[in-house]
Amino acid sequence: MRPNDLLPGVALLGLVIFVHELGHFLVAKWRGVKVLKFSLGFGPALLKVVRGDTEYRLSWIPLGGYVQMAGDSPGEDGSMPGTPEEYLSHPWPGRIAIALAGPLANLITAYLVLVIVGVTGESLPDFPSTVGPAPDSSAVYRLGAREGDRIVALNGTPVASLRELMVAEDRQPAARADVLTLERGGRPVTLTLPPAARAPFFVSLRPPRTPAVVGGVMTGMPAYRAGLKTGDLILAVNGRPIADWDQLPPALSGEVDRPVRLTIQRDGRRFDVTVTPMNATGGTGKTGMIGIERPPQRIYVERHGLGPSIVLAAYATVEQVGSVYAGMWLVASRFLYYRSYMGGPMFIVQAASEQARHGLDYFLRFLAMINIAIMAFNLLPIPILDGGHILLALIQAVRHRALSARAYVRFQKAGLVVLGTLFIFILANDPLRVWQRQHAMDQTSREKVVAPPGGP
Repeated sequence: MRPNDLLPGVALLGLVIFVHELGHFLVAKWRGVKVLKFSLGFGPALLKVVRGDTEYRLSWIPLGGYVQMAGDSPGEDGSMPGTPEEYLSHPWPGRIAIALAGPLANLITAYLVLVIVGVTGESLPDFPSTVGPAPDSSAVYRLGAREGDRIVALNGTPVASLRELMVAEDRQPAARADVLTLERGGRPVTLTLPPAARAPFFVSLRPPRTPAVVGGVMTGMPAYRAGLKTGDLILAVNGRPIADWDQLPPALSGEVDRPVRLTIQRDGRRFDVTVTPMNATGGTGKTGMIGIERPPQRIYVERHGLGPSIVLAAYATVEQVGSVYAGMWLVASRFLYYRSYMGGPMFIVQAASEQARHGLDYFLRFLAMINIAIMAFNLLPIPILDGGHILLALIQAVRHRALSARAYVRFQKAGLVVLGTLFIFILANDPLRVWQRQHAMDQTSREKVVAPPGGP
């Protein structure tokens, strides 16, 4: 990646860290705890200025940040701080508030960003209002539609895409029958959907068939490591021809954790790429995923007013919080399996820059997700993290006395071991992922051209 390509990712990471540390800083000041340093980044200071008791600094290593408070660790003689303006001797409710402030600032930021996305507009994939695959058993077929029919109006309202059709359907009274106007072979066809048939029809309505073209590659996923690129056309899976995108997911799902040979067409060349689908759910169902996206044939921009955006952003924030914690549980429960998919600062910068290339709304949604991920991770009850400080404060509340300096040091050392081990995996993954991608790209450029599936 060129240096300019990294700027969106660096800006995102800096903003997330700044918001988090600002939360700690403001609440510490409010509670009367002395803040010695407020730093973005680690290591030697690039820039610094002193105001009052606090040194504000921008440091050389942009992998995080910190707020250093007076009395946030035992003294060299093993004594604990003794005044309320020092963190460890501050009353436990105040310590909880200070520790909670960073994650809460990230959560609020994520919510506000999603409100902005709702107001300014969200780009959603869309397709022409053409009926896709409609097997005999589907509600679409039973109610009279056929693959290739073009839906031109719903209850007299013209529609040009599937998204427009769904929006128009949502606005119809629930007890009313729908009248669909279709075009079949150049002739108009009218279908009437009774109220009870509306939901089954629209649930079984599929987009039109499209070639299995890679619309996007998710950073760090198996397809990324295997060297697939946006625009690649997948012709076959293990030699079995793939005629359209809908044939691809079932072909890959049956090959979870097993190397799969994809026949790819790129820039007029045909060659094979080996990729191993991962288990996307972690359960026994084994839903295979390689991390590619279907290319939209159209883009639908959905905007809401401020009021609806405030409500919808709240639902979206709650949903993302649940999704992040579900992902964390998946990694924790099968760490050895999913460890290679964990990413650190380099991964965030890469992924953020990739999202920025898709558009501002993609970048903002990723910004919201990373804020929520940082919040969720920091609330884990691990020493050194904010969740560990909250746990210590709650222990003090139950015991009615603080931990001794010796117990506190042991607690922190245990946290260092846990986090140190975790960060070794994460930080090692980042350059390894980039190397794997580059190695795979180099390999595909040298791959021997193969005959197309089914013959020359």
